[in-house]
Amino acid sequence: MMDYNNKIIKLPALRVEQKLQDTVQFAGNEVTLTCRVNKDGASARWWHGDVEVQNNNKFSMVQDGMKFVLRIRNVQGSEEGFYKIKVKYYNEEVGSTAMVTVKENLRVSRTFQDVKASAGQEVILKCEVNREDVTAEWKKDDKLLTEGRNVVMEQRGKEFILKIKHAQKSDTGFYTCLVKSGSEEVKISAEVAVEEFDREWRSINFNPQTRNKLEAELTQLRPQLEPLRILLYGPIGSGKSSFINSIDIVFKGKISTGALADAAGAGISFTRRFQTHKIEKKGTSEFLPFVLNDVMGLEDEKSKGVHPDDIMSILKGHVKENYLFEPSAPLSEEDPDYKRDPSPTDKVHCLVCLLPADKISFLTDDIFTKMRSIREQASDMGIPQVVVMTKPDTACQVVKSDLRKIYYSMKIKEKMQECSNRLGVPMNCIFPVKNYHEVTELVLEVDVLILNALSTIIHFANDYARQNSHFLG
Repeated sequence: MMDYNNKIIKLPALRVEQKLQDTVQFAGNEVTLTCRVNKDGASARWWHGDVEVQNNNKFSMVQDGMKFVLRIRNVQGSEEGFYKIKVKYYNEEVGSTAMVTVKENLRVSRTFQDVKASAGQEVILKCEVNREDVTAEWKKDDKLLTEGRNVVMEQRGKEFILKIKHAQKSDTGFYTCLVKSGSEEVKISAEVAVEEFDREWRSINFNPQTRNKLEAELTQLRPQLEPLRILLYGPIGSGKSSFINSIDIVFKGKISTGALADAAGAGISFTRRFQTHKIEKKGTSEFLPFVLNDVMGLEDEKSKGVHPDDIMSILKGHVKENYLFEPSAPLSEEDPDYKRDPSPTDKVHCLVCLLPADKISFLTDDIFTKMRSIREQASDMGIPQVVVMTKPDTACQVVKSDLRKIYYSMKIKEKMQECSNRLGVPMNCIFPVKNYHEVTELVLEVDVLILNALSTIIHFANDYARQNSHFLG
């Protein structure tokens, strides 16, 4: 209050015109707190919590008339907290308080490393950042990953987890976790390499003893019916005739050609007639107690390839030797090649589907629909079934380099699983086999694979004949 010529003038009280504002800033940046009052000539003191702030390398206090500024250089977590200013003008005092929050810059606190895994194992990638106000996305080879049956993504606060269940060769790649918060982002990357199985997933011994034992068992077999009849079917180019030739080679002990096979791969079925192939015992004029029948290959269109009705007639023993397949006109009861009263040995005792490993993924749904229909009808008749998967060396470079690695190869297992899924045959009824079509000498590994598959086929056929002798006869 002032007196000018006996007039009393009342001055305004000291007050804060501009209050301190709560501030959020990233660590390492500068924080500026500003307070303004309504009177010039006031003085101020600053506190951080209960500690008075002093001018130094960290804090700078500046007064510009009625404005008071506190600058905090290179702010860190230790400077976080409440800041208070007290402004004094004579016996008047006002103040203001604000909260300074120091936000850490987004950074990786735990990374993941390159991973080498064996096929079938679970791969887990874990990383962690220093904050929880984040989201993340996973990429493989720069392509966004999505969750699926074998891929699981989790966030647990600051931690991010990617799980690849039952890793396969196709899971090999460069994986990145991109973590974001507002405009900030960090990424963590590593390579995942899925290698072949470190042990066999199906046991087989590639030695002369195994080969000789399998050959002897088949040679000495005295089946319920003789001969047992095995029918081979499958798409064109699947190696049906080559499989028969390969069996013949194994038992003759030398390269030969019993059933002519198409080596040109012309895209049309080489087999035109229904023929029975007998396998001769080595060094004798006797035959093994089973026969093999090959048929025209299956094709997409209804008017091409063997007609499924012809296969049903063969299964029931109604087709005579040398019957000429007509895709558009299956065998009828009036046809002279129709056998009205088949004997038990005319009927089929095991149905074998041959599929090329390198072409399974490219076979059309129409082909598989035909095969599934044939398989289901054969199942209704109780006929056992086996799948022989040919050309494994073409489908897998590991197997091409070393046939002994066939049951270490994840590619072969993937192809067998695809066979099982698309055709509906269990894995333990699927056998990868390499036919004789390039080499001019016998190969132990080729022999063992062929004999192992053939042994299962013949034992299935014999079991069927024994269990169904009451109606086969």
